[in-house]
Amino acid sequence: MRYRRPAALPRLLTTVIATITALALLAGCTGDKGDDKSERNAPSGTWTPVGPTDAVVRVDQVGYGTGETKVAVLLSPRKADRAAFTVERQDGSIALKGSVGADRGSWSDRYPASYPIDISGLRTAGAYRIRVTGGATAVSPVFLVGASKELFGEVAADTVKFFGLQRDGSDVISEPIPREPSHLNDAHATVYAAPDFSDGDDLASGLTESSDGPSDLDVSGGWFDAGDYLKFTHTTAYAVSLMLLAQRGGDASIGNGKAIEGLSDEAEHGVAWLDKMWDETTQSLYLQVGLGSGGVDNIVGDHDTWRLPQEDDTATGDSKRYLRDRPVFRANSPGGELSPNLAGRVAAAFALAAQVEAGDQPTKARAHLDAAATILDLANTDDYGTLMTTYPRGYYAESSWSDDMALGATELARAGWVLGDTRSTAWLSQAAHWASLSVATGNRQPLNLYDVGPLADGELWGLLDETGKTGLEVEKAALVADLKARLDAGVSAASQSPIGAAVPLTQADFTSKTFGWSAVAALYHRAAGDDTYDAFGTAQRNVALGTNGWGLSLVVGVGSTYPKCIHHQIANLAGSLDGKGRIALGAVVNGPNARQAFTSLTPSTSAVQCSGVDVSRFDRTDARFVDQPQAYSSVEPAIDFTATALLAVTLQARL
Repeated sequence: MRYRRPAALPRLLTTVIATITALALLAGCTGDKGDDKSERNAPSGTWTPVGPTDAVVRVDQVGYGTGETKVAVLLSPRKADRAAFTVERQDGSIALKGSVGADRGSWSDRYPASYPIDISGLRTAGAYRIRVTGGATAVSPVFLVGASKELFGEVAADTVKFFGLQRDGSDVISEPIPREPSHLNDAHATVYAAPDFSDGDDLASGLTESSDGPSDLDVSGGWFDAGDYLKFTHTTAYAVSLMLLAQRGGDASIGNGKAIEGLSDEAEHGVAWLDKMWDETTQSLYLQVGLGSGGVDNIVGDHDTWRLPQEDDTATGDSKRYLRDRPVFRANSPGGELSPNLAGRVAAAFALAAQVEAGDQPTKARAHLDAAATILDLANTDDYGTLMTTYPRGYYAESSWSDDMALGATELARAGWVLGDTRSTAWLSQAAHWASLSVATGNRQPLNLYDVGPLADGELWGLLDETGKTGLEVEKAALVADLKARLDAGVSAASQSPIGAAVPLTQADFTSKTFGWSAVAALYHRAAGDDTYDAFGTAQRNVALGTNGWGLSLVVGVGSTYPKCIHHQIANLAGSLDGKGRIALGAVVNGPNARQAFTSLTPSTSAVQCSGVDVSRFDRTDARFVDQPQAYSSVEPAIDFTATALLAVTLQARL
């Protein structure tokens, strides 16, 4: 179970094309009730009034690239097999006509029929909306068609801003939400022995200081993992790796010829904290800063109270001692072996940092290369047992590790090649070995926190292609085949969904995995030189940005309708109380979840209760979406969710 911790009104973008003046019109188009909305992508001026509607059309609220497949979704209260559609320009002229596709099946009791609307014929940049008639009546929100680099470059930049909001320590960023320095006591932290969570998520016994750990350890800085204030090496390494890949990609710019705004600084911020969590002298890797839940001795843990992060440094009373002076837990004893999943992903993060730094900071790059090499060597790949992620492990119960090792060794080999290190050949052999094991597992998941196999496939394919190396335990064809097998599984799952979603609506991490499928499709395109799965990848991005049944963009501040009361303490308290209704711009939330995930949600008495987007009429018997601060199952954002979205839109924009 994830424990993340909400948002208010949309920001006014300097790059926004204009604001729709007819908010009532949008309410009619989206099926939402007159919420405050900023129409990020639509042009100014009014459109022809909508009139009565009885169905809804879902579109990608960011828009569609001029050359990509474009499919909207009609949810109808009845069978409407003969429904027709027109695509209108603002002046009322018709850009495209057609008929809806075959019924994909029931979305819910209220909307028992769903139809794809293929508008791929729109190839000219501009603003449009879809009108449906014949059996059902509906009008879509206004959407854009334009250059992918421009449309999704801005989305990428927004996701980076969320990482700025997540900063801990003295170097915080006060836009868009006011922040104050926090957890300054982390600069003088104490290492504790592994905590006992044998009874579940609550601490089963008190903490004991480590007998061989430093008592004045600097672990300040970094990012909060989610809506809470814990900091994890496991999730930070994943996020850093994806950010560095977005930065390193063949072309560092994806919008208007400029690099993704803020990406370099945020990636550097994450790497700097990982540097603190790795002690080269003692070969110790620190796993986590902070204690999630108390449970014994009146201990108050991070998840037990709702507050702003700067309050922790001056928290009073013995019960709050671990909020004031946060414990640090280790991943290994000094010089001891590491859980292979953790070793692989941390090594990958440091090796990617070395690649990015190689040109301008070669000394720093070599230090990161050496750190990555040492960490990978410490991996216990013989019989580690239960993989280590966090305390308690239930926060992130990872089950695979060969994918992490493959990615770590691949990035080491590339970094060594860039820096002229003779160990590069050996690392490449290791990468091929671990990749062959990863492929052999038959995992068919998208890219996500728990499976970096698709990324390892794509990265190793690229390295083999560039170096011309052959005769290893895995060849380029096997890596491409693994990506294809995953995509075939995703396409099959999507074909059973009324909205074309490859991820089950009842599955946690819905948004992250949905963006993850987009990333896999782009990785396959690059490796295979084949655009067969491009439409599938685009459709998954569409689902995350608006073509889901709830008609929501699952990225805060992006699109016309998105969550406003997310499970995030800073957004809820600092954002809501400053009178300006600021939002956690770029935060990627969990998304829909199984209905039973919402049965025991109790609002925090300290949280600001707000009016979220009410989309309950689109709930299903098996899945819901709830936009309230206590609904972490739907609206808690996380750095791994957001990093996956960042990489996915970056890869798609570069196709």
